[in-house]
Amino acid sequence: MAFISPSSQVPKDAVVMTEHEAAEYVWDLVYKWKDLSDVWALRYGSVALAGINGISGVLINKHYRRKLKLGTFGHFSSVIPVSVMPAMLTLLFHRYLISTDMMLMKGEQCPVCYEMRSATTQVVLGITYPMLLAPTSALMLANRYNTYRVPHLQEGPKVLFKFLRTITKPLTGTLTTLTLVQVVASSIITYFEMKNSIILRNKLIAIEQKLSAEEDL
Repeated sequence: MAFISPSSQVPKDAVVMTEHEAAEYVWDLVYKWKDLSDVWALRYGSVALAGINGISGVLINKHYRRKLKLGTFGHFSSVIPVSVMPAMLTLLFHRYLISTDMMLMKGEQCPVCYEMRSATTQVVLGITYPMLLAPTSALMLANRYNTYRVPHLQEGPKVLFKFLRTITKPLTGTLTTLTLVQVVASSIITYFEMKNSIILRNKLIAIEQKLSAEEDL
């Protein structure tokens, strides 16, 4: 299926749909397709990437909580924004900004462009997002429950940033590994999604041609 903008010339026998209706149609087709080998990446790729970012959030959150000796204090309130939210956002962003565009053939079909967009989304939501929230959450909880002596804002941002740099330094190796895993995983998943999309499109064209031939007989 190709998405055609309103300004494009629409064939006489075409079924006119909005972009939202077309997206619903192709995803319904993917989940009802009998041969799983044709659509496995489209069905489960975004879920796998969401899981990777969820684990990334857990590891980052765990590091700061352990450094600030938080134990079980505020555990649930920090897990949701740092681990659960990145996973959910990864699922939604990848599925609707990458996979759906790919299947609707919006814009240029550039595999490298899709892989770059996927990797950027993955790293932003799996590394940048948790790295902003995890230390902030841990500092607030440590100050609230007095589990660790943390610098106050009155001491100046320089003191606070120095403290954060000190407790973040041991996490550098883990962050590098997580980033590499996310880039590689997102590139592989996106590649197979593109492959699934092409296979699905070719099989639909073959079915359409077969039905057209039978009607002509």
